[in-house]
Amino acid sequence: MVKLKTIDAKNFMTKTGLGHDFVCNPYGGCEHGCLYCYAQTMPSYLSRVDKWGTYVDIKKYPNYNIPRNTGSKSLIFSSMTDAYQPIEATIKNTQTILNNIFESNLQVSFLTKSALITRDINLFQQMKSVEIGFSIATNDYWASIFEPKASKPSERIEALKILHQTGIRTYVFISPIIPFVTNVFEIIDSVKPYVDYFMFDKLNLKDINNKKRIFQVIQHQLPNKYNEFVEIFETSKQDFYVNLKNEIESYIKKENLSVHYLY
Repeated sequence: MVKLKTIDAKNFMTKTGLGHDFVCNPYGGCEHGCLYCYAQTMPSYLSRVDKWGTYVDIKKYPNYNIPRNTGSKSLIFSSMTDAYQPIEATIKNTQTILNNIFESNLQVSFLTKSALITRDINLFQQMKSVEIGFSIATNDYWASIFEPKASKPSERIEALKILHQTGIRTYVFISPIIPFVTNVFEIIDSVKPYVDYFMFDKLNLKDINNKKRIFQVIQHQLPNKYNEFVEIFETSKQDFYVNLKNEIESYIKKENLSVHYLY
C-alpha cells in the first residue's frame, strides 16, 4: 500500500537548469520504485523513513497561472518524479495541469516510464508544441527487478507506437545503461520506427546507497559478471562505456538515426 499525503505547493512550474526553462513535478516521491533512481538520494527525500517507492506526496496548487513573459519557453514533466505514475490514474494532477495549459505557447516535454500517458492524447493533439519520451533501459524481466511498479518496457513501446502514429513527436531515452543488463541495440531496433530521436546515458552510482543496491542485485542475478561489474564502477577504468559509446555512434550513423544526447 502506497502512503499518500497532500502537500501545498506554490507553483506548478518552477525554473530549472536541466536543459529546459521550467520543470513540473506534480508529485513528490514515485511509486515506480526504481532501484537506481537518483531522486531518492536528494536531500528532500533522504530524511524520509519510508522506503522509496512506498510513498507519494500529492501536490496541491493555489492556481495554474503561467508566469508572465513565459511565451514559448520549455517545460519538462518531470525531473524528480513520474507525472504518469499509477496514482495519476485516479488523482489526475498531471491531467488537471494540462487542462489549464494546453492552449499556451509552452514547448512541453514529457519523460515517463508509464503507458498511462496515452490517456491524454486528446490534450496533446491540441497543444502547439509537445514531445513525449519514454525511458527504456531493459526488457520486461529485468524491469520487474529494477523498475518494479513502472509499466513493462513492452507496454511502453506499444504506447510509443500509438503516440507516434497520432503525429506526436516522440523520443526514447535509453537510460540508465546497466552493464550486462541493457541491450542497447535491441532496444534501438525495437523502437526506431516510432521515434524522432534518441538519447543515451550511463548508470550513475555516485551515491553509496544506490551503488550498494545495484551491486546486490547484480551479485544475485549475474554472479559470473559481478566482479567485472564492480570494476566498472569502483575503478577509473572506463573501457566498458567508452567502447559502447563508439559502437553506438557507429550504429546510429549506419542507421541514420537522430541523437540529441549521448553520454
